[in-house]
Amino acid sequence: MNMIGIQYNAKLQRLVKQVKESISKEIMPLVRQLAPEYTQDAVATTDAWSDLILNAIATLVSRWSSPAVQSAGARIAGEFVQSSLKKSERDLKKSAGIDVFSGSKTMQDYLHASAQQNAQLIKSIPAKHLEEVQTLVMANMRSGMRPSYIEKALQEQFGVTQRRAKMISRDQTSKIQGELNRKQQQNAGFSYFRWLTSNDQRVRHDHEVFENRITKYGKGVYAWSDLPLEKGVPVSPGSPINCRCTAIPVSEREVKSNQEKGITNPSVSK
Repeated sequence: MNMIGIQYNAKLQRLVKQVKESISKEIMPLVRQLAPEYTQDAVATTDAWSDLILNAIATLVSRWSSPAVQSAGARIAGEFVQSSLKKSERDLKKSAGIDVFSGSKTMQDYLHASAQQNAQLIKSIPAKHLEEVQTLVMANMRSGMRPSYIEKALQEQFGVTQRRAKMISRDQTSKIQGELNRKQQQNAGFSYFRWLTSNDQRVRHDHEVFENRITKYGKGVYAWSDLPLEKGVPVSPGSPINCRCTAIPVSEREVKSNQEKGITNPSVSK
C-alpha cells in the first residue's frame, strides 16, 4: 500500500481496537461473573444467563451504530477519498505535465459515491465483528467452555477482523486511485495508457502479461475504450481486487510513433 492506504488502514485498525476494548471491558467480565452458572452443567443449563449476555452485546451494537460513530466513519471515508483525489492529480501532473480539473459534476458525483461506499464499509466493520462475537460467545457458553477459552477465541476473531479491515483499506486504495486515474486521464484527453505492474512476486500472471504484451498501440499500451480482458472481463489497472498496477498516460503522438517504427502488433488491441 502507498502512504494514503497505510494511513487509511491505521484509522480502520484503530476502530477495530476500540471495538475490541469495549468487548473486553463489558462482555468478558460478565462472562467470568456468569461462569459458575453456565459451566456447572452445560447439558442441563436453562440458559438463565443468556439474556444478560445478549443485552450487553445489544448495547454495544447500538453504541457502535450510533449517529456519532457513523459520522466519524463518514469523515474518515471523506478524508480518504479526497486524499486519493489529490494523489491522482499529483501523479498526472508528474507523468504528463498537466494540471487537471476535478470540479466537474461527474467527478464530484463519483467522489460522493465513493465516500458513501467507504462509509458503509467502515460501518460494517464493528457491526460484523459484534455479530460474530455474539455467535462465538453464546455458542461457547452453551457448550460450557471456560472464560479463558472464550477469551482466546475472541482474540482469534479480533485477528480476523483486523485482516478484513486491512483488506478493505488495501482494496479500496487501489480501486479508487485506479478509477480516479482513469477518469482524469480521459478528461485530460488521453485515450491510451500503459499498463505498469508493481514488478514484484505478488503481481498476477495476467497483469504481467498485460504489461509486456505488444498491442497495436505499443508495448503494454491499451485504449481506455478497449480494455484488456481478465477471465473474459474488461479490467483496468487497480480495478481487480487488491490489484496494485497503475496506468501511465500515453499520448496519441506516442502511439502513432510506435506504429510508424513498427514496434506494434496490428492484430492485437487488448
